[in-house]
Amino acid sequence: MEYLFKELVERAKRGEVTAAQLIIDRLHPLICSAIRRCGAGPDKKDLYQEACLIILQCIKDFNPSKGVPFLVYVKKRVYFGLMNTGRQRVSAISLDKEFEGHDGDTCTLGDLLMSPQPGVEETVMQTGEVRRLYRAIGKLSPKQRQVILLHFFYGLKYKDIARARNSHYKSVLRLKDRALKSLKEHLEKIEDDVSLKSRF
Repeated sequence: MEYLFKELVERAKRGEVTAAQLIIDRLHPLICSAIRRCGAGPDKKDLYQEACLIILQCIKDFNPSKGVPFLVYVKKRVYFGLMNTGRQRVSAISLDKEFEGHDGDTCTLGDLLMSPQPGVEETVMQTGEVRRLYRAIGKLSPKQRQVILLHFFYGLKYKDIARARNSHYKSVLRLKDRALKSLKEHLEKIEDDVSLKSRF
């Protein structure tokens, strides 16, 4: 198959450095175009070097028997290679960089990051809420408690709960509604009791 740069590619495949350099020099406009289109960034020299490395790899991998012209092959590899390089670049931001808030206060990015672990206060509050919830569930009737536990804690669907209880779907929904209403009342009563105790 005849294609542009055939002689240069064959010489470069044999290891001639000057032939590879000539190919890169002649593909300079392609490289600049790819940098503008695909991976613009502050490091244009790095992108240019990356494109040159891709071209050298193309010379090594190019197989004329596949019927793809060399320039088409190189163009696609350079464009996609630079796009991938641009995606992999993540600009580093210092955690010590200061930002000004709406109220005029300044803080660092590190200050704004939240810890994935809950703090001591959150853990204590969650533990207290869970205890109140279990106390309120314990005050439900056995049927109501069963529906609440099976649906909200074990993830069963209402139709599956109805099938397991040998009852109608609608009766399970009514039981759930009564249980939630009762839970709300129990939780409010427990909260009132806790607030009364904390006053004294």
